[in-house]
Formats: sequence, structure tokens, C-alpha cells
Amino acid sequence: MKPMHLNDLHSRIFQSAVVAIGVTDPEGNYILTNPTWSELLGYSAEEALSLKVSDVTPEEDRHNSISSFEYLKQEQGRSIRKSRRYQRKDGSIFWADLYVSALFDEDDSIIGILGVFVDIDKQIIAEQTQKEMMDNLEQLNHQLNEANITLKHLARRDTLTGLYNRRVLEEVLGKENNRTMRTKRGFGIAIADVDNFKQINDTYGHDCGDIVLKELSAIFLKGIRATDTMGRWGGEEFLFVFPETSCQGAMIVIDRIRSKVERMNLKCGGMNIKVTCTIGLSYHHGEMGTKDMINEADKALYQGKRCGKNKVVCFQDVCTDDN
Repeated sequence: MKPMHLNDLHSRIFQSAVVAIGVTDPEGNYILTNPTWSELLGYSAEEALSLKVSDVTPEEDRHNSISSFEYLKQEQGRSIRKSRRYQRKDGSIFWADLYVSALFDEDDSIIGILGVFVDIDKQIIAEQTQKEMMDNLEQLNHQLNEANITLKHLARRDTLTGLYNRRVLEEVLGKENNRTMRTKRGFGIAIADVDNFKQINDTYGHDCGDIVLKELSAIFLKGIRATDTMGRWGGEEFLFVFPETSCQGAMIVIDRIRSKVERMNLKCGGMNIKVTCTIGLSYHHGEMGTKDMINEADKALYQGKRCGKNKVVCFQDVCTDDN
């Protein structure tokens, strides 16, 4: 077998290489390309001789391409490996893994730039797709967490007033019942009811009725201590829990709340609405369960209703006009 000349070997390697090879002059004009380069970019070898690197680079990437090209021409670096995008003759764009180096003559003067690259478009697309999927999953997970937080909030809050709902109040009552049975310390439960609420709804409409409940809720919530708990018990009734307090202390708090409601200036649909509430209290030192205390507070409430409404009544007290 006749030995192959070195130049012929180089030529065959260049022509048959499965990687794209392109050589430019120092100004970025192509002076030599191999068949794989033409196959990937869609230009013939003859057409390539009229192209610059910028012609096969997407417009938005050209600044980075020029910077890399100038870097290679400087003393600080003679080779770069990077992932970059190429633009084919038909305008389509693909990703490539590029190894590019500067070519120098014997005098160490730059004579050209050698670029060798392979098509990694499918890999990049797969990575981008995976990233988009992960981003979407992360976003969905975030939305799911927010939805769970919202659901937990809705499960514990009354949708109209934003106050604790009956479920939460029953949990609080259970804990307070266990505590006060153990410690025998004073504990009060009060129930507030909006006076003549059906008449308000019938006269001004249910929208105004909802506004009344919201406004009262704000007054009730501002009127209690940080250690107290209150929420919507149902309909126009609100329940208060007063731990670690005296009967007199609880009475002072709820009478102050009743007074603020009486002074409230509420307008709805251009009309002034007069609102009052009646509140019944039950107070014990751990000798009675919360269910029985709620019954006592409810009886005190309706005692106040019978005595003229807009009252605060403790179950243990006698109902008089001065209460």
C-alpha cells in the first residue's frame, strides 16, 4: 500500500470530519469550510467564501460573538470553548458546542481563526424543556402552597367577616375548658347578638345587613385584649372567650364594646342605620363545662333582650334597667 502524503491525510480528515470546521481570516471572513460545516449551515463551500462570522450569527448574539473574536486576537487568550447559536441559510437557528482558537504564523502574528463545532440543538432544547418543566412545576407547587394556605385560612375564618368561625371557637373553648378545669382560674364566655337584625335586613336589604356585621366585627375585634378570642358564632351572633380575668373585668370589656356599637355612625345606600347589640356573659372558676356556660350566656343574652335590648347581662346577676 502506497504511503499517503501528510497533506493528503490532512485533507481527507478535514473533508470527512463529522464535526463542522470553519476557518476565517483575522477580520472574520471565511476562507475555508468543510462539508459538515456546509451541511449544518446550508451554505456551499463557494458561498461560504463570501460570508463573515456575523452572517451565520443571530443578530442578538453578534455583540458577544465579536467580543469573543477580539479576545482571541489579543495576547491574553488563544482558545475558547463555549455554547453558542448559529443561524442557517434558511434563517433557522441551532445551538452548537464550539471550540475556537487563534492561528499564528512563525512570527507569532495572527493569520486566522479556527472554529470547530458540533450540533447540540436537541440537547439544548431538551435542557430548556426540562428547565421549563421544572419552572412550571415550581410555579405550580408555589400556587398549590398558596392555595393550601388559603384553604386553611378559609377553613378557620368566616367568609363574610374574616373572624374566627365556629369550628375554631369550639377548639378554643375546648382548650380553655381543660385549662380552667385544671387551674380553677376565672374564665368568661359572652355571646353578642345584633338587636333587630331581621328588621335591618328587611328595611335596608341584605347587603346593608352584611355591612352591619362587618362593621360590628371590626369593633368587637378591636375591643378585646390580646389574650381574648372572639369570632362569629352564627348568623348575627358573636362569641367571646375571656381567659384569666375576673367577672368584673369581662363585664367592663363587653360593656365598652356595647357602648361603641351604640355610638357607631353607619351609612348604607345613603341612609343612616342605628345599630345596637345585647351581650350575655357567663363566668365561672372551672366548676362548669363550656357547653353549660354557653347556655348560661345565651340565657343572659335573652334576658337582656326582654329587658329592652342594648344591654350587657351576666347570668349570675339580676336583670335591671341599670345593667
